[in-house]
Amino acid sequence: MLMDKTKAFSPKAFSFEVLTLDDVPAILDLIESLGWTHVVKDLEVMLQVGVFLGAKDERGKIIATGALFPYGTELASIGMIMVRPENQKQGYGRAVMDALHGHEIAKGRTLCLIATEAGEPLYKKCGYEVAGRIRKFFGSPEQFLKKSSLPDFPLNQRRVALRAMHANDLGNVIGMDAKALGANRRSLFELRYSQSDYAVIAENKQGEVVGFVLAVPQRGQHHLGPMVAPDCETALAMIGYIAERSDKELRIDVPEDQQALHGLLPSLGFRLIANPPAMIRNNTFPGCREHYWSIMSQAYA
Repeated sequence: MLMDKTKAFSPKAFSFEVLTLDDVPAILDLIESLGWTHVVKDLEVMLQVGVFLGAKDERGKIIATGALFPYGTELASIGMIMVRPENQKQGYGRAVMDALHGHEIAKGRTLCLIATEAGEPLYKKCGYEVAGRIRKFFGSPEQFLKKSSLPDFPLNQRRVALRAMHANDLGNVIGMDAKALGANRRSLFELRYSQSDYAVIAENKQGEVVGFVLAVPQRGQHHLGPMVAPDCETALAMIGYIAERSDKELRIDVPEDQQALHGLLPSLGFRLIANPPAMIRNNTFPGCREHYWSIMSQAYA
């Protein structure tokens, strides 16, 4: 949902405007100042499916941003809370959160986010509570394939058939994503599917779709998510499918409740990079999260 760029948001002494595709180079400059890995296509998708607010200095350089992504009518994710390094600890983080909370998209919706370590205290002050944690892993496709090739490894006991996802699968998998997440995000999912290098379907012996995963390119990485699967073996099989085809480092953000998966990943060559909190405001996470094995991204939760 995009709004007239001339409309400003002014919590306290700060003024925020709705960013558009014209602002992508400036947003990317802020991303690079923080060492984040998002690419231009990520920003184009975000600007299509959500509202992206930014504060600029007198030269037009973006100082701070925040984004709000609506899912259905009851849930929204907050992400891309960024403040330029030289402007941190000046109140911009709280100001952008106030602006997002005051936006019409936020009204009446449960709000969730994945925090950074530095941002967690701020979000607690804004009324968010830790509802779980995400384990962020990076790993080599070659190491995964080497270590998972042992005869007794569960990947070699798969009970599903894997294939590429096609456009006519989208209705089914978007429904599965909505059931797992607790809200429909059709527009976002369709755009992420078009952005992905690999999209995988898992079918049982009856030919029914029981799982899926997207592999979306970032800088030097393939980000695996969202992933829905009936069990850990199916999740591992889909990771293996992508590892066989990817020439990039793999990143996967696993909910901490999925102990079977994140317990195995270190033995498969993945290294734990961070363990950020998943936070929610005035509610609990909806959906059937037991089948949700990796999130779409920290921005989208």
